[in-house]
Amino acid sequence: MKNKIFFAIFMTVWIVIIVVNFIWPKQTFSQEENRMLATIPRFSFESFVNGDYLNGVNDYINDHFAFRNIYLKLNSWWEVSVMGKKENNGVYIGKDGYLFEKFEYGEEEKEKVKNNASAISNFAETMQEIDIPTYFALVPNSIYINSDKLPENVEVPNQEDIINTVYSNIKNTKNINVTSALKEGNKTKPLYFRTDHHMNSDGAYVVYREFCSAVNIQPVQIENFNKITVTNDFLGTFDSKAQLINQTPDEIFVYENEINTNIEEAVYDKETTKSIFNEEFLTGKDKYSYFLNGNNSKAIIKTKVDNNKKLLVIKDSYAHIMSQFLCENYSEVHFLDPRYTNFAYKEYVQENGITDVLFLYNVSNFATDTNLTKICKN
Repeated sequence: MKNKIFFAIFMTVWIVIIVVNFIWPKQTFSQEENRMLATIPRFSFESFVNGDYLNGVNDYINDHFAFRNIYLKLNSWWEVSVMGKKENNGVYIGKDGYLFEKFEYGEEEKEKVKNNASAISNFAETMQEIDIPTYFALVPNSIYINSDKLPENVEVPNQEDIINTVYSNIKNTKNINVTSALKEGNKTKPLYFRTDHHMNSDGAYVVYREFCSAVNIQPVQIENFNKITVTNDFLGTFDSKAQLINQTPDEIFVYENEINTNIEEAVYDKETTKSIFNEEFLTGKDKYSYFLNGNNSKAIIKTKVDNNKKLLVIKDSYAHIMSQFLCENYSEVHFLDPRYTNFAYKEYVQENGITDVLFLYNVSNFATDTNLTKICKN
């Protein structure tokens, strides 16, 4: 009798779970995790045989079960607070509210770094042929600059050594050492977000200052900007992965002046505005997209600086927060993202009258990126 009662209760609960999951509203994007959710895979005999279809179904179920966000938070709390783990979902839980994504540098990453460095060298050589200088800034990540905030007994690869090795092997570029300045500046104030993988505006200014020194132009002094806080409620990519409870948010602040708030035109993939800032993003999860309107294949900033100097930035998203400073010294700044472009970059340089080229990448992304090799095609 007891077995029958237990079986009846079990089946009832199971049926309720199935029904709730079936009627539970389905989403295509998770604001909490800042990523697209899995969709129902298309069935084919081949995908069924090789296992791709069943794997896709499993991913869809895992992404869409009821109360999933609550489960992720509770699971994270259990793993970190109760079990005492130093990391969750590939994110280290550091001191003073700092989070760090694991950084690995094995043979696969070394090969990608080698290929990317070769691509930049080859492209810079084509720029030399038309007398256009190419600059390269490889920026260390927070996990290196803030290594003192890591959990005890956690060791990570030395990113400064990686940068120096890349610089020593790359040709035809003017390499910019930003590591020393970031290490020194970070002693007096935070230069990176705690919950996100990007630099904050203070970190971006340090890189901007080093870039100006390399190009031999005068940086706008920090005293000539107004520091404005745009949100105190930023939980970035590391928080999205770690799914911690009661994580202290970051502050996003910008440095404004007459030049970067009064530009001529900003041309993005799908719209044209008159701003490098987009306040609409501050109401959602992806607040970093406030800078440069998020991820675009191309962004062209036309300023009111009358010097006919035009900078091309070939970049990852570290360059977005740099836009507030880079537009200070150029009449135009062009941002190209190799992830979303597939055309001849040399022709783009010539057609748009580019006078300087800057490659701007962070170490972690540079060690995993597979798109830079496209820039020399055609």
